[in-house]
Amino acid sequence: MKQPLAQLKAKHWDTLSATEQKTILRGAWILLPLLMYGLLWQPAHEALPKLQAALPHLRAQADQMQTLAGQAQSLRQQAQLAVLDSDALRTAVEKAAKEANLPLLVVPGEQNSVRISADSIAFAQWLQWQRGLEQTQHIRVASAMLVASPEPGMVKVQATLTNGADL
Repeated sequence: MKQPLAQLKAKHWDTLSATEQKTILRGAWILLPLLMYGLLWQPAHEALPKLQAALPHLRAQADQMQTLAGQAQSLRQQAQLAVLDSDALRTAVEKAAKEANLPLLVVPGEQNSVRISADSIAFAQWLQWQRGLEQTQHIRVASAMLVASPEPGMVKVQATLTNGADL
């Protein structure tokens, strides 16, 4: 590295007279601050207000990303529920219906689902049973048809239940 610089100096700089060398050095001392201003300070000075305006938004985004990362980590650590096949799902639904004294007919449906039907049950009791089933065993209603019976507060129910395989 030193040798090419020494050759360059000998070829160009040393051929100049002392007056020419002083003139070039003085010009460099004048141009250096102008170049520093034009290339470094002035662009940074113009970009500063834009950066100051964008900073709060970027900080809010960073905070949101940290929150979402924490949520993702907690979800990653949660145990995944096992998907019940039709027979296990039928057994769980029958047991829950028996405990709630609901006269439901339960038959296996498509993969990981069961179909239930009842001619006349109390609507409030149906809602309470369905909510309890969802909260305790994570069995949800995939589709349902409820028809009001002539008797007040009673409904005819046909529904398909699943525990999340299709969700």
